[in-house]
Amino acid sequence: MRCMLVDDEDLALKALHQQLSKIDDVEVVGMHQYPQEALEAIVRIRPDVVFLDIDMPEMNGLAAAEKVQDLHPAAEVVFVTAYEEYAVKAFELQALDYILKPLQPERLLRTIGRLSDRLQQKPAPVAAPPMIRCFPSLQIEYGDGKTLPWRTTKAQELFAYLLYRRHQPTRKDTLLDLLWPHTESKKAYTQLYTTIYQLRRSMEAAGLDIRIVNAGNGYALDLGDGIYEAEQWEDRLQQAPPLARDTAEAFEQLLTTYRGDYLEAHDYIWAEGERQRLRGIWFHQAMRFAQYLEDWRGSAEGAVWYHRIQDRFPFAEEVALKLMEAYGAMGENSMVERQYAQLSAMLAEEFGTLPSSRTQAWYREWKNP
Repeated sequence: MRCMLVDDEDLALKALHQQLSKIDDVEVVGMHQYPQEALEAIVRIRPDVVFLDIDMPEMNGLAAAEKVQDLHPAAEVVFVTAYEEYAVKAFELQALDYILKPLQPERLLRTIGRLSDRLQQKPAPVAAPPMIRCFPSLQIEYGDGKTLPWRTTKAQELFAYLLYRRHQPTRKDTLLDLLWPHTESKKAYTQLYTTIYQLRRSMEAAGLDIRIVNAGNGYALDLGDGIYEAEQWEDRLQQAPPLARDTAEAFEQLLTTYRGDYLEAHDYIWAEGERQRLRGIWFHQAMRFAQYLEDWRGSAEGAVWYHRIQDRFPFAEEVALKLMEAYGAMGENSMVERQYAQLSAMLAEEFGTLPSSRTQAWYREWKNP
């Protein structure tokens, strides 16, 4: 195991080197007091493990770890800290490797053992492209039915937000305001760095070609060969051929892949705009399909899809009117009455209004032909 050590304190570097030299199959290939020098050396040396002091004046150890991941993604990182209780808690929460100063030989030996196991178990890249699902919750599916676990809800929301803004970088201060708005700045940055670091490690451990890359003072998401469900669904709708008897089944399957609203399983206020946009697309296309079925196969077939739309859009008066028209055409008078009564009660309770003049006019004409 080839190790690089980075610490601004010369004595600390020598102490760690001395302890590592006592462990079999461990070689120290570089020692640096300045993070920038270490980063330049990493490209040449490509160590298996980098031991990083967390509190260095030139560059924070967490920020340095990000750059290590950019330059040499395969390298494992172990953080070294003498204090900062909140940092230790963050490391434990994210399951990151860390050792405390003064060094304890037993702890160091256990850390080396875990690193050795991980280095020997590097996964092969996933053969099939991963699917990033968002209807109705955020999941990454890959391999043979596997799902990437989210270590924390913050990690899941951070990834979701980067996915939402996948075509442009997101500033770090934006993420801090979004995810840790009431946390002291230094602690918040620690949480951000550790969350980003763990997300990267989780995806690498799964063999996924999905990367969170540094972009100036922020991050950007590179999906690699990953398939983003919402984008794929919208693209397929736009590319779908005109509705016809030989294309109706495929179009219906496309509508049913919309299993729920965009990220509706999560309480993300920032996702509401995109959620409503995609809901609107589904509503328009589903209404078009229901009308096509009604024209082609009759009112009963159309009513089935109008009910499916109504389940998702219970306050949409135009759906209720379509159902009344369909049931009227079928002679299902009781169902017409039920739809009109339900619509009237709902509008009165929720909005204090009556059905629209168009709906009332249709109902009067139906009642008194």
